[in-house]
Amino acid sequence: MMVETSMLGRFHHQRLDFKRCVPAFITSHKTLFMILWIAAFLSVFIWQRNMVVGGILFFGRVAARPIPMMRPVAFNLTDFGGVGDGVTLNTEAFERAVSAISKFGNKGGGQLNVPPGRWLTAPFNLTSHITLFLAQDSVILAIDDEKYWPLMPPLPSYGYGRERPGPRYGSLIHGQNLKDVVITGHNGTINGQGQAWWKKFRQKRLNYTRGPLVQIMWSSDIVITNITLRDSPFWTLHPYDCKNITIKGVTILAPIIDAPNTDGIDPDSCEDMLIEDCYISVGDDAIAIKSGWDQYGIAYGRPSMNIMIRNLVVRSMCWYLNRQ
Repeated sequence: MMVETSMLGRFHHQRLDFKRCVPAFITSHKTLFMILWIAAFLSVFIWQRNMVVGGILFFGRVAARPIPMMRPVAFNLTDFGGVGDGVTLNTEAFERAVSAISKFGNKGGGQLNVPPGRWLTAPFNLTSHITLFLAQDSVILAIDDEKYWPLMPPLPSYGYGRERPGPRYGSLIHGQNLKDVVITGHNGTINGQGQAWWKKFRQKRLNYTRGPLVQIMWSSDIVITNITLRDSPFWTLHPYDCKNITIKGVTILAPIIDAPNTDGIDPDSCEDMLIEDCYISVGDDAIAIKSGWDQYGIAYGRPSMNIMIRNLVVRSMCWYLNRQ
């Protein structure tokens, strides 16, 4: 009986130990399971956060999106001495690049790639059969000292400067009498650094009308897509007397207040134009369709026509579509 009692006692003791161990075992495994589940969730979250279209995650870094080849020949701005440090002036690099591309007009044109970086520049002109491609994280940065901005005669349909009599400042990116011009990218930015211009305008310290950020005149077959335009000194995007223009997927930004006359898109005496899928948040009209000014516009005689505008998100001081 003593043996049996002892055996029963040991068995009972073992059962008690097992009952104590099972909850501890289950609890520890629940904790481990929760840790693994949280780790998996965070891994997926971080992966989704870092993933970009066409990019590859490699040791926590996202590879740059490859720049597509859109012309028979392509150059990088660095091939012409460009330095994207936000301090070095790259006007000559842009001019040399555009000059090189102009030689390929009869061979399908050329592409100028602007790599990631901050590329400070004074105004420069485009050429026909060019694709200006702004890579992801690239910024074409306008110098904000007006002495670097050339003066141009008044637009013929305006007669004199829009703000002051006489000449007007040119645009940061300019083109005249061109054909087949593309400005696109992986949502790179053209930044006009308009703050200094706005301040001088309010203080009446400018002697001439401010210039647009991008102005293309007397040209055809223009495509502007997948870029950001911000903080223009004056009107942001100004096609003048142009035909066959497409503006698609463009973001245009300027402060809602204290950014005078920073219209988003101003088609002026233009024909056959599509504006779609854009986001515009500016300090004046989002879109202002124009045909010159007063008697000068009447004498010039080029009405804007056949312009389609659709699927825009607009935020501005003037909520309406302004027609002048």
